[in-house]
Amino acid sequence: MIVLGSWAAVNISTGFIIAGQTQGEKKYFWQMNAYWNLINGGLAVLGYLGARKAMAKKFGLAENEAAQLSIEKIYAFNFGLDLAYIATGFFLREKGRNGGSQKSQDQLQGYGSSIAVQGGFLLLMDGVMIYLHHKNSIRLNKKLKSLELEAAPGGIGFNYHF
Repeated sequence: MIVLGSWAAVNISTGFIIAGQTQGEKKYFWQMNAYWNLINGGLAVLGYLGARKAMAKKFGLAENEAAQLSIEKIYAFNFGLDLAYIATGFFLREKGRNGGSQKSQDQLQGYGSSIAVQGGFLLLMDGVMIYLHHKNSIRLNKKLKSLELEAAPGGIGFNYHF
C-alpha cells in the first residue's frame, strides 16, 4: 500500500501541475493521471490502515492460511481488472481517432493513454503482489504440513516435524 500511495502522490502532484501547463492530448493525459490517482490514494490509505489493523490481531496457522488465500484471490481479481483498464485505455485512444471535435479527440486519446499507463502500473504491482503472497502461501503450507494431530493410545498425539 505504501508503493501504491507513493505512486498516487507523485501522479496527483505532477498530474495537476503538468496538466495546467500543457495543451491538447498531453493536458488530458496528465489530468487523468491526477484524477485516477485520487482513487488510488484513497485505496492505499484504506488498505494500509486495514493491513495495520489485521497485523495487530493474533491468527492461528489455519486462520493465516484462509487470510492468505483470500488476499491472493483479491490480487488475482485486481489483475483481471488491470487488463480491463489497459484494454479500455486502448479503446478510448482508438475512439479518439474516429472524428468528433479536436477537443473530444484530444480528451479521448489523452485519457485513454493515461488509463492504459495506470492499468499497466497496477498490472505490474498486482503481479508482484500475487507472486509474493503465493510464495508466502507455500511457506505457510509447509508449516501446516509439518504439524500432525493423531489418535494415540489413551488420547490424542501432536507431532511437529522439522
